[in-house]
Amino acid sequence: MAKLFEFERVVPAWLEATKSLALESSRTARNYVLEIKSPSSLRPADRAVISAVDNVLRATGDGIGVYTVAATIFPQRLYARHGCPAFYDKYLALMKKGQKPHTWGTYAMRLMSRPHPKKAESINPLDTIVQKFRRSRTGTRKITSAYELGVHEPSDLVDGEVAGELAIYAPSSDGGLDANIPCLSHLTFKLNPARDAVDLTAIYRSHYYGRRALGNLIGLSQLQSFVAAESGYAVGQLTCVSTLAKLDVEAFGGVGRTNALLASLGAPPP
Repeated sequence: MAKLFEFERVVPAWLEATKSLALESSRTARNYVLEIKSPSSLRPADRAVISAVDNVLRATGDGIGVYTVAATIFPQRLYARHGCPAFYDKYLALMKKGQKPHTWGTYAMRLMSRPHPKKAESINPLDTIVQKFRRSRTGTRKITSAYELGVHEPSDLVDGEVAGELAIYAPSSDGGLDANIPCLSHLTFKLNPARDAVDLTAIYRSHYYGRRALGNLIGLSQLQSFVAAESGYAVGQLTCVSTLAKLDVEAFGGVGRTNALLASLGAPPP
């Protein structure tokens, strides 16, 4: 049965969902749905939670903190420094140098560069979506769901055109893998004419609320803000569907330390 968490901001949504997972059998549940009305908003209390979680994550396991995880979805600092479209090439060049052998890279890499099905070149699906939203502003008709495409075949990318979908899973490289495959399965943008805003829904096949989820949500909010800003719209609602949600307590040093951390964070910030 699905469980819905409705909050104004990212941090309270993550905190309430994580505390709920701590009470689930095996700390695992199906179909956690987080609906966040103002995903780009961060209050001082939110930043305090992020800092506390970040400090613990950096001290355990792989040492990767909240904002490093966020940057795997959208490189916010690079975008702020170089602007669009320059940051695309800057990011891809940096990742080409830094990517470890035999790894699939980052979500942001896949969003910005995919092989063209008919030409010996790459296309940028993220920029294509931005351009499509820009055209919707000047067109005579505001289509809300023409961006949708559920199944991604090579023909979906003919001449570099994509719908309002960002495919993460790549059958050619991921299909034979049982592990080390992207947990984020699908991103779909929608135009909300009532708010003159861009909504975003993200679907995770498997979502780790200790090591990754807070950073994921921040990264998604930054990606959504980028698409909205570059296309001239407001930021709408962010919906995250964790089809399999897990509280990986080892990320925080075990069950006892996880419970202590969650207790120290208190109730979700107002």
